Amino acid sequence: MWRRLNAYDRALLEMKERIRDLAGMVEQQLQKAMQSFVEQDVALAEAVIQGDDPIDRLEASLEMEALELISIQQPVDQDLRLLAAVMRIGKELERISDYACDIAETTLNLRKKGEWFKPLIDLPRMADLVQGMFTKSCEAFYRNDAATARQLDDDDQAVDELYLMLYQELTELMRADSANVDQGFAILLIVRYLERIGDHLVNVAEMTVFVATGERHPFKTRKEGLEQ
Repeated sequence: MWRRLNAYDRALLEMKERIRDLAGMVEQQLQKAMQSFVEQDVALAEAVIQGDDPIDRLEASLEMEALELISIQQPVDQDLRLLAAVMRIGKELERISDYACDIAETTLNLRKKGEWFKPLIDLPRMADLVQGMFTKSCEAFYRNDAATARQLDDDDQAVDELYLMLYQELTELMRADSANVDQGFAILLIVRYLERIGDHLVNVAEMTVFVATGERHPFKTRKEGLEQ
């Protein structure tokens, strides 16, 4: 049965919408950063770096608004978990934006190194995998979809496997020819940044499962099994 939303309900919905806005800004940052690196586009890299401050401000604002709601409304159960998730996911997204800036900084550091010593094939493929994780994890949170969120653990494993493959390949290329070191090391940095972004997106997915079910660290058992 339809009911009128009160001010508190509207505030919760607005928090999720603002997380959506933040995610959209961060997603654009990541896409632009990767484009700047692959195309060695210095102007685009500089734009990414300049775009980080608004993201920091929005994340800080979300955290304060969530804390205020907790203080005033004293929510319980799923509402409290949602507000805790908003604060945590805001932090995860802000950190991804920082990695986008790191990618852009690497682009700037390569501005005088010339054309790529090898075609960039697997790196864009890894970026596409991470982009897919980004979309999936955020959409799962908006829809309160724990089942989709649980898929992020397998998605992250695919990213990790590609990271290990690229690490080995690039290390061998740099050992074979010292002329490859500058660009090879830069690509290694980007590969590592993408792998870490994948980890942050898994954290977003874990918070989605937490909001929906109350379960914390839903992927812990599987990861412990892989380490044995």
